[in-house]
Amino acid sequence: MPLFPSDVLTLPKEDELEISIFGPGYGESIVLHVPHVGWGIIDSFVQKFENTSIVPPLEYLLKILDRPYPKLAFIILTHPHEDHCKGIDRIIKEYPGGIERVCRYDGFGLKELRAYNAINNTKLKQAAPGLVYAYRAMKEATKKGSQLKDLSEMTLVFDKRIETKRNCFTEIRMMALSPSAKSKEKYRKELLNVFRVEEGTSITGKDNSDHNLISVALVLKLGNLQVVFGSDVEEGTNNETGWSGIVSNINEPSLWAHLVKVPHHGSENAHNDLAWKKFCSKGKPIALISPFLKGSVVLPKVNDLQRIKALSHKVGITGYINLKTRLKKYYTREVVRSINSTVRTMKIIEKPKKPGLIRVRYKLDGTRTECLVKSPAKWY
Repeated sequence: MPLFPSDVLTLPKEDELEISIFGPGYGESIVLHVPHVGWGIIDSFVQKFENTSIVPPLEYLLKILDRPYPKLAFIILTHPHEDHCKGIDRIIKEYPGGIERVCRYDGFGLKELRAYNAINNTKLKQAAPGLVYAYRAMKEATKKGSQLKDLSEMTLVFDKRIETKRNCFTEIRMMALSPSAKSKEKYRKELLNVFRVEEGTSITGKDNSDHNLISVALVLKLGNLQVVFGSDVEEGTNNETGWSGIVSNINEPSLWAHLVKVPHHGSENAHNDLAWKKFCSKGKPIALISPFLKGSVVLPKVNDLQRIKALSHKVGITGYINLKTRLKKYYTREVVRSINSTVRTMKIIEKPKKPGLIRVRYKLDGTRTECLVKSPAKWY
């Protein structure tokens, strides 16, 4: 079973925008081809495929691009959660063409302090390994010439003005919409409230930080085409944080969108009525969702999908989660009998064996040229 069938491995035209989103149920990554800028990646994850740990965005680029591989224009880490940061280090180290910009969220809390401590003391036991490896790889990338950027509200990833016809120019720009200054301040305060250092090295204290506070949402504008990437930004507790802060920002760019990568796996706590009103101001957008499953948390819920569908032209979800009740498929008869005697009901969570892919391509005038879905991804 190939990871990517042959019909997926077709390059976009030079003037086409490509948005390819991957997600198996735990993990999210987006590969972009931006005309006149190049290829880039937003977030990463690692998945087992045929007894091997793979990084889907890296595998995709190595398969679809021709040698000699071009430089990636950017790689972006939107926030420190493991389902977004794992594999960033492998992309930086293993992609042969190099990277122009390595970008990361602008936030410093207990998770980042532990990562910093681990990097400088070569001890990983207190830190999230994915974040440590990502930070370390980014540091090494800058030594090889990559530009390091910290992203917060109104930070430009790139901004170009291209002459498409004589005396006719097209603006191509990617800008961060978050985190706000208030979100970063709140994130730092949570750090100060919970940590203490023992003997100069050991950091103790429970990390109660809301890491989605400093998540980076992005808007990409190419002439008459615009896309919003919501990362894991939540609604916000006031008009200075989250989506409430984004839509209240006096410098906020117009947020109409042809396509929206739905924030925080489609969860209700990431929904903001005014933000969606802005997304839909020039027509209902395509909405793409990467699901989330960890422990008892399953996103999106059925109500979430119905809410998003009502606001969207089309809804795509990159993976599925099956809950199986036939325990005999997984356990012996004796084990099943024991389970049934101790618990009322039990379900087995079955995840996809490979990442789903949804790929959408556009011309710069906003005309959609491709809308491709590969299982386990599907349209809802």
